Amino acid sequence: MSTPLVDRERVSRNARQFTKFAIVGGSGVIVNLAVFNATLIVWHLATGRPLSNLGLTADYTANGLGFVVSVVSNYYFNRRWTFRSTGRVATEFAKFLTVSVVAYGVNLGIFTIAHTVFDLRGNLSQLIAIACVMPVNFIANKLWSFRET
Repeated sequence: MSTPLVDRERVSRNARQFTKFAIVGGSGVIVNLAVFNATLIVWHLATGRPLSNLGLTADYTANGLGFVVSVVSNYYFNRRWTFRSTGRVATEFAKFLTVSVVAYGVNLGIFTIAHTVFDLRGNLSQLIAIACVMPVNFIANKLWSFRET
């Protein structure tokens, strides 16, 4: 008879963690887009080319830098707040980074399709790609990176 209560508690806990993960992810999106746009502005200032036409090299460089900075920030906040982990940082971060790199591969594919096939530039391509990888990120990080032992 206690099973429904346990299930409700588990669902409630998972929902809270997902909400926290989404909040951390939202802050990661802000960090990602800030770095993405700052990189494009620096590229524009260095080359003199218009922001609207910097080219794929600039966009991919900005995308990559945004990814790296947001991964570090997301790891820190997910470790401290979302999952309240006390595991070994080196092990967790290696797992978190692995999940993030796989997700980034998917992100990059979606970003490329949105950017080149649908001609959606910059931020819109980036936001679509981020939104597509978030649910997979949560599941992989909950079940592997920050797995409670």
